Amino acid sequence: MVERTDDPSGVPVVKLLGEIDISNAESLGVTLDQLIGDETHHLVVDLGALEFMDSSGIAMLLKVAGRVGRIEIRNPSDIVQRIIGCTGLTDILPIELPIERS
Repeated sequence: MVERTDDPSGVPVVKLLGEIDISNAESLGVTLDQLIGDETHHLVVDLGALEFMDSSGIAMLLKVAGRVGRIEIRNPSDIVQRIIGCTGLTDILPIELPIERS
């Protein structure tokens, strides 16, 4: 499932919910393409409600990143954050970490 909003600066934010695996990654990519349109050059992907993602989900994010130009990953689980880091994809799929307040 996908929800789309815009942040205060107008950048599209898509929130991915549930699970992404080989059974739905391709159709999810198509849905994302339809939601963000052809004119999007910056996209935030919120993974805070994502319960599971396999390598097909990473591949789908890479495809979207190649199309939009600038992508930011927000609220990934620890395991998704480690997968992105271990695969060396943090330059393509940069993770926006929450600001710690003291």
